Amino acid sequence: MVEVSIRFLAGDSDAGTLRRLYDTVLEPSFLPAEREPIEKLRRVLSADQLRGAIAMTPDQEPVGALFLEWFADIRAALLCYFAVRPDLRGQGIGRRLVAAAGPHWRATLEPEVVFAEAEDPRCATNTGDGDYGDGDARLRLYAGFGARRLPIPYLLPELTPGAGRVPNLLLLVVEADDGVSPTPDRISSAIVGDFLVRYFARMEGSAVREDDSRLQQLLTECRRADFLPLLALPDE
Repeated sequence: MVEVSIRFLAGDSDAGTLRRLYDTVLEPSFLPAEREPIEKLRRVLSADQLRGAIAMTPDQEPVGALFLEWFADIRAALLCYFAVRPDLRGQGIGRRLVAAAGPHWRATLEPEVVFAEAEDPRCATNTGDGDYGDGDARLRLYAGFGARRLPIPYLLPELTPGAGRVPNLLLLVVEADDGVSPTPDRISSAIVGDFLVRYFARMEGSAVREDDSRLQQLLTECRRADFLPLLALPDE
């Protein structure tokens, strides 16, 4: 098993590390439409809206990542860019990232809810050429940490101009406080809707439009009742 240490990205001195991480870990793990361009992702270095934990080898090569998108005004977080270098997958690096980053972010940010995104194994995805990671393994790992899914037609915002949105994904709730999730099987629909409005606006650079039918459909599903059910993750 490879030896790694976990640390957090912070400051321009980590720009070179972020570049290597992008080239060797993120690009092989996510389709172009599933990742921001490196220029946009540099915002992680300020450790404000986007924060990043990375797994480093003894020779200081980044081999894994777990980022967190933070929405301070509603105390909501989104886990993202959860990936390990292709040749080192299956060696426990992902679990080590979660074990180190989770308690740190929980203590420093005190989120009321933590979301995550995952591929829906019930929807076949044609990735074309290349190996873009193991979405099933990522989903199993989230399941192991108690994540549950929301029954809404979730899609990924457009992260790169012109790439389009990615449909047929799952929006997961990894953990939530009693204030927004009074029982393990439901969560306040308001916090989900508030998160979606902010997330899409941040990623796409504009407020929600009335003529945005797909996003309006998503928000409508969140407004049907005061609470949304939290369901078990689908089988592979």
